[in-house]
Amino acid sequence: MLQLINRKKIYFYLFAFLFISTIFNDNITNNLKNTFKIREVKIENTKKEIHDAITSNTSFLLGKNIFFINNDFLLRKLDKLNFIESLNIEKKYPSTIIIKTKETSLIAITYLDQNKYFVGQNGNFILAKQISNQKKLPTIFGKFNPDDYILLQRELLNQRIDLKEIIRYYFHKNKRWDLYFKNNIIIQLPNENISEAINLFKEFKLKNNINPNTIIDLRIQNRLILRNE
Repeated sequence: MLQLINRKKIYFYLFAFLFISTIFNDNITNNLKNTFKIREVKIENTKKEIHDAITSNTSFLLGKNIFFINNDFLLRKLDKLNFIESLNIEKKYPSTIIIKTKETSLIAITYLDQNKYFVGQNGNFILAKQISNQKKLPTIFGKFNPDDYILLQRELLNQRIDLKEIIRYYFHKNKRWDLYFKNNIIIQLPNENISEAINLFKEFKLKNNINPNTIIDLRIQNRLILRNE
């Protein structure tokens, strides 16, 4: 996560604050302190539920002295919002905090402990009620790590497999995947050498028509076995 801080500006304001507070009376010092109280937290590039979540987690900033806000602390506090891909915090002197966020892409749906979750491109499980979604997403069954799914997607894209044609995934305990396509074709991948298995499937598909309701078993190295459901 990146932070944009104009250090020269910080030092200028801090010097002015310390200098004036030492030579003027209490009333002027108090007025100056009030000048540097945070009056606004601007949240940019977000949809409503993300805006509301960040607002809820930053409301404590209002009225605090902007000089004493630690950006690293604030980043760690907001990092728990697992639907965020990246976060940028900027202090705009004398009294404003600007927070810019990028929402992670949602790439699948899954169910954990009977609750619906989205899988984020950032490698997080995101409780579905936290964030809205308009995209049609595939469903994943089985206990899996989001990073394993992201690696599988990357491999499929490298092999020019159309991800939009896959409606469902199943992750087995031995760490291999089954892919369920719209035309009821199921591809059973091995848990190793996935690239070679997909190449074998593609070569077969170029020379043959594959009927719907067919299972393509690629679990044995260098072998392709067809079965009907």
